[in-house]
Amino acid sequence: MMRHARIGVPFFLIIAAALLCVPVLWQISCSPRESESDFSAGAIEDVRFFAYQIQDQSWDGNLQKLIDSHYDLLIIDQTRSVKGEEGYDSKGEVARLKGSENSTGGNKIVVCYIDVGEAESYRWYWRDGWKVGDPEWIVAPDPDGWDENYPVAFWDEEWKGIMREAIDGIIEDGYDGIYLDWLEVYSFEPVADAAAAEGLDARDELVEFVRELADHAHSRKPGFLFIAQNAAELGSIPEYVGLFDAIAQEAIWYDGGGDPDSGETEGDVPVDPELTDEYLGALALWRQAGKQVFDVEYAEEPVNTKRAYRLGEDHGFKTYVTLRPLEALTGTPPPGY
Repeated sequence: MMRHARIGVPFFLIIAAALLCVPVLWQISCSPRESESDFSAGAIEDVRFFAYQIQDQSWDGNLQKLIDSHYDLLIIDQTRSVKGEEGYDSKGEVARLKGSENSTGGNKIVVCYIDVGEAESYRWYWRDGWKVGDPEWIVAPDPDGWDENYPVAFWDEEWKGIMREAIDGIIEDGYDGIYLDWLEVYSFEPVADAAAAEGLDARDELVEFVRELADHAHSRKPGFLFIAQNAAELGSIPEYVGLFDAIAQEAIWYDGGGDPDSGETEGDVPVDPELTDEYLGALALWRQAGKQVFDVEYAEEPVNTKRAYRLGEDHGFKTYVTLRPLEALTGTPPPGY
């Protein structure tokens, strides 16, 4: 099972001062695909409704449901990046989605999920025999027990090369941008310690890492969107905020587990109010910088979904309430959808 949208990672705020080349395993062309439905970065400002589904999007009729929806922004995975699915027509899938109507009759924005802070053993780039420490930039097992995910020394040149190649494939398939997961990697203690052992500051290295990825992407496709997932506390760093078009924060008010087979609850778990306040304080910095804030809540009980949408609107966020597995469109879409 894919690990997406983690829970339980320590969240360390740093906003007080501010408030006062690897082997080629798949083939891509040397020039990005352009289409009539490509969007400029400014289009993110106009998004009213967004949806987030990164499991089973291509199967069991789910693709047609995404096409038939009228969300303005879709955040999905890249099916052909999964081992065993290299022959899947992700380019055709993206074209169909981008050609379908959004809430105003225009075209949808389609953004690709990418985990930049962990190596995933089910992706195209993973080699047989890799494990923690081999290569040395695979730092540790996943702290939440996802056995196919491994936090990395993201400043390593080999990992950077993998990420550049992954972005090239995403651009080739016609996506409008990327949705960067596990940016919290810089605060994961084994990763921070590995950076310190090399005389590096993990937070500073993360800013530089994202800058390099953005420069690479924009050299191939100007206007290519960068959306951060979580690590909202880095809103205290203007240079970092400036690298993104928007931020998405998970579980400001409601959380859940991503693996119901292990007995985890998929949603409706109240978030500690102190953590909520930390998130809101950090996200205020992004709002002050003029960035769109997307809010992903995990709930299905009517009283909780209504409350989540109301609170999101009160804070100026675009909210989507779903369940942690992220394997289907929500059954509780936003008011007015």
